[in-house]
Amino acid sequence: MSPIEAAGLWIGLNAILLIVSSANVGRMRMKHKVNLGDGGNDEMLKAIRAQGNYIEYAPMALIGLAATALLGGGVMLINILGGAFLLARIAYFAEMGLGAFSKGRTLGTMLTMLTLLATAIALIFLAVT
Repeated sequence: MSPIEAAGLWIGLNAILLIVSSANVGRMRMKHKVNLGDGGNDEMLKAIRAQGNYIEYAPMALIGLAATALLGGGVMLINILGGAFLLARIAYFAEMGLGAFSKGRTLGTMLTMLTLLATAIALIFLAVT
């Protein structure tokens, strides 16, 4: 597997997570009969925030993976960063989107920030060396 193929793998898996998160919002809209907004429903609000939070962080993380590959980052580095980011977002979604993992939001947020920081450091290092 080449670095760009590794990045493509993680970008593809994240696209699937986005579809799942979006479908969850649709499922909640049908369940609670809410067309726009959250309808004052906490479960609906959490589903919307789970999707929105993902959309806030995924572009930078996934662009970072692609750039790491293009700058010559190794497959192992890309797999570690990609796997950590996906795990972080699944943990966050498990609590906020599904209510299934009580520490998911905290774990997901912390791991997302650490992954973004590690990606930033790797990109800076690859860019200047």
